[in-house]
Amino acid sequence: MHRHGSYARYRQPTGDEQFAVQRFLCRPCGHTVSVLPANRLTYRPLEVKQIQAHFDAQAEVSSGLDPPPGPVMAGCLQRAWNRFLTRVTVLANAFGQILPAVIRSPPHLWEQLRRTLGTAEEMLRFLARYGKRSLLGDYRCLQPAP
Repeated sequence: MHRHGSYARYRQPTGDEQFAVQRFLCRPCGHTVSVLPANRLTYRPLEVKQIQAHFDAQAEVSSGLDPPPGPVMAGCLQRAWNRFLTRVTVLANAFGQILPAVIRSPPHLWEQLRRTLGTAEEMLRFLARYGKRSLLGDYRCLQPAP
């Protein structure tokens, strides 16, 4: 892989700040790859710790973000939770036998994931390594090149 520049991405949903995402080129196949920092989610202007705190509050594992998010971030976090709600079966299957056999609800799934893997960052690593998935989607960017 050869470093192939970078592009700017929003740090927060408000769009006030940006950070650089490094891009790399595979010369033999011609594909480019962007490498996100470990604390970022694919296609979301949120940090993993923000998602984790919000999901914890939704699953009643903790009280959530402190201080509470502003309206723009709150909307972005709620959209992420709504997406998680649609992926319960996919995620339960992806994590397989490390979870209890019966998952009663999306909050129960989140609670079990936190109990088993600890952090949302560890969940993302597990999904990327063993399932080529993410918490909120099965993105083409996580699939191996043809």
